[in-house]
Amino acid sequence: MLNPWLQFFLCAAIIFFAGSKLTKNAAVVAENTGIGTAWIGALMLPLATSLPELITTLGAVFIDAPDLAVGNIFGSCLFNLALLAMIDILSGHGPLTGRINQGHIVTVSLSISTICLASIAMLGIFQLSMGWVGFETLLIAVVYICGNRMLYRYERRNASLLMDREGIHSTGDATSTGQAMMRFLLAAGLIVIAGVLIIDASDRIAIETGLGHTFVGSIFLAISTSLPETATTFAAVRLGYLDMAVANVFGANFMNLFILFIADLFYRPAPLLNAASGNHMVSALMVILISTIIIFAIVYRSEKKTGYIGFDTLLVLTGYITAAYLLFRSGGN
Repeated sequence: MLNPWLQFFLCAAIIFFAGSKLTKNAAVVAENTGIGTAWIGALMLPLATSLPELITTLGAVFIDAPDLAVGNIFGSCLFNLALLAMIDILSGHGPLTGRINQGHIVTVSLSISTICLASIAMLGIFQLSMGWVGFETLLIAVVYICGNRMLYRYERRNASLLMDREGIHSTGDATSTGQAMMRFLLAAGLIVIAGVLIIDASDRIAIETGLGHTFVGSIFLAISTSLPETATTFAAVRLGYLDMAVANVFGANFMNLFILFIADLFYRPAPLLNAASGNHMVSALMVILISTIIIFAIVYRSEKKTGYIGFDTLLVLTGYITAAYLLFRSGGN
């Protein structure tokens, strides 16, 4: 058996390689179909990059570790938002939120609505369920399905504008849509395999640290399962698809909340969110707060920068670090 640290870094390298291929072929699909990179980033990429979160969360459910499952989802959402600072640094040319499509507000708002539903469930005020599945997680599934339909219609309606913004018509890649989809699926499969192995490595490393499930799930395991989003986001920025990179962050969070519904279907003792620790409210509320800051920043279009990043994305990064500190101070339980 490989040393867990060596396994972790080898898998991370594979994920970054596959992530670049995933993004490149997603861009070709966007160009050939005329759908737009924002829709591809919000819906198509997260279906592949969120698979490690799905596998890990279900694994935690099967071993009756609801805190690890919920912490992984909320922690991944927090880490994904922190990626906005990385996008801001890599892309340059002024604050990030002043240069992206305002349509991202739709995805961010949908994510806020689903995490609010999850927070209500964790408060345990209503204790409503249908069988063993929480009523709030059923509502999350409804919002996700209806929200995807809304996003698709919005992007189709604004496809020509988005093409002009990002220039997706000039990629110069003659690959057909079918070939691009096949390569996309192969890259996604590679990410899943490496994702499972990196989760195993991070789990063994986490056991050695002796930290509690809430902290481990919200920080270490969440960062591990978010590596595909990191890889695809980095590749999208490098290829010049800024809106795709940002949409991937917001779309991944929206997808992550839907994973809570899937996990709840398999967790039989009680509604999953009712069984989770109240400490997860720190992560949930911080995701809501940071997402609200992002909506304000996209509308306000501030030109203020602090060092290499915009003041708004600095606030996002500060929020992530604060949440990590609060979770650590909670004792990780």
